[in-house]
Amino acid sequence: MVKCKNCEAQWPANAVLKRYITLDVGMDCPHCGKIQYLSQEYRKRSILATLLIPLLILLPAFFNVSFIAIALTFVAAFIAITCIHLFTIELAGEEETWGNGYNG
Repeated sequence: MVKCKNCEAQWPANAVLKRYITLDVGMDCPHCGKIQYLSQEYRKRSILATLLIPLLILLPAFFNVSFIAIALTFVAAFIAITCIHLFTIELAGEEETWGNGYNG
């Protein structure tokens, strides 16, 4: 589960969902109020999981499958990717930079 890097308190499910759907860079911990950010490691994993969608778009090109099968595959992939994102969120106490440390 998601824990604050400052106070080590576990975040409630509604706070995790809000962190998942918000576009803000940081979000206040519901317990201590300290701003928490998504960790760099989590952001890398979430990008990889999201890249599965374009692979599914190519599915009909290689296999003769019906529209319903494709639609069910996309729904299942969406649910799986959302669950992966929600259950693997990692927080960082400060905003982490990519690569060589250049952030701008």
